[in-house]
Amino acid sequence: MAAKPRLIPVIDVMAGVVVRAVGGRRDEYRPVESRMMRATHPVQVATNLLSLTGASELYVADLDAIRGGRGVSPGVERLFRELKSPLWVDIGINSLRPVSLLADAPHVRPVVGLETASGPQDLTETLVDCGSRPVAFSLDLKDGKLLGRWADWGVEDDCDAIGLVRRVVELGVRTLIVLDLARVGLGTGCGTEPLLRAIRVEFPDVELIAGGGVRTWADIDRLGEAGANAVLVASALHDGSIQASSEMR
Repeated sequence: MAAKPRLIPVIDVMAGVVVRAVGGRRDEYRPVESRMMRATHPVQVATNLLSLTGASELYVADLDAIRGGRGVSPGVERLFRELKSPLWVDIGINSLRPVSLLADAPHVRPVVGLETASGPQDLTETLVDCGSRPVAFSLDLKDGKLLGRWADWGVEDDCDAIGLVRRVVELGVRTLIVLDLARVGLGTGCGTEPLLRAIRVEFPDVELIAGGGVRTWADIDRLGEAGANAVLVASALHDGSIQASSEMR
């Protein structure tokens, strides 16, 4: 029986506040409304989520940076300073936003995303610059198809997700995030279980983090059975469909 995956709370930060991500349609994102808390400030939301869930790590998407900003947004920089829990951070690393923009601290763990990376060189440079610091590669999908400049990674087409996984593992990735943006915030399930199973069979030692569409504990259990070591959750926590409990600890 597969071990129960870790739950990793997610915060999406845009214009200084935490927003609710829905379907990857970022122009429609609005400040988060939560049954768990009234806060929208990144540090307050992050602190509350970690406390209420008992989680030991957090995933942070800096949407201002991802959408084209040249640096880390002030709200996310403050998270680096005030939180010491491990933070997986996506600032849209590429040639314009190198990993050097992130705090050089062990608790800040860079995420290189397929959606925003210029190509394999961004991943290679990040891995070299970070040394022993954990780095994740985010396999960004939309309706099951690869996003970003997928052709630059030497894969056959935008459906060749497993081919891209082989490429990034060959480059040195040991933590892989599988995320279908079309499902984010919709509570329809991740839909990536077949891909997770294929990755787990071929790469049994790679840490797999899944996300997008999680609504219930049953969704989390299915992802664990498919090979996920951890699951990203945001909307289900704020909506109360996944509640803080001893299962999270």
